[in-house]
Amino acid sequence: MKHPDYLKEVLLLALLFGPMIYLGIIWPNLPATIPTNFNLNGMPDGVVEKREFLLLMIFLFFTNGLLYALFRYIPKPDDGQEAPQDVADHIRDYYRIRFRIHIYLAVFTTIVIYLVSAGREIFLEKWVFVGVGLLIAAIGLYLKNLKPNNYVGVRTPWTLKSEDIWVEVHHMASRLWLFGGLGIIVAGIFLPIISGVFLFIFAAGALAALPYIYSYRLFYKTHG
Repeated sequence: MKHPDYLKEVLLLALLFGPMIYLGIIWPNLPATIPTNFNLNGMPDGVVEKREFLLLMIFLFFTNGLLYALFRYIPKPDDGQEAPQDVADHIRDYYRIRFRIHIYLAVFTTIVIYLVSAGREIFLEKWVFVGVGLLIAAIGLYLKNLKPNNYVGVRTPWTLKSEDIWVEVHHMASRLWLFGGLGIIVAGIFLPIISGVFLFIFAAGALAALPYIYSYRLFYKTHG
């Protein structure tokens, strides 16, 4: 987007950095080990070290930052070919989607941090992955019926040149993000924290790169 709404971008960045600032403020008061689950007698039967909790928070921050970059910077389309009313409608939808995503992640992350600080953690590490996986799966469902535009979706030079390629790529990306989100949920439930975080980093790269590569290959397959 050539002319972003800088006020809205500042608000989005506040949603991005706000939870981490909150974590930094309360960090010195957190215990060295953090209970993640309590049994029926009220005794902790699962704990994580403080550094492992920090890794979870970095994971959430990375997710938020990745989604910010995907919507804001990748790629920068030429928006000079649309009618002014269409541009206004797309920009409104563009910011509505972005705010919903970042509000969800900011609120979710802040609640997790608060529960830790208040000693009310229940399956902490599992819910972090479940929350992120649900968001990614929801984005996948949204992508399936997304119409061509210069602001939201897999906006590569090749999808923007062909409506047929746009549709096919977004059907592929929809399945990829849906099953990727479900995979993150399953992995988060069964894998240790560190393994789950590294798996997510790999999955995030695949979710971003594969639709881009697919659109390139599909364009040159159909157009020579």
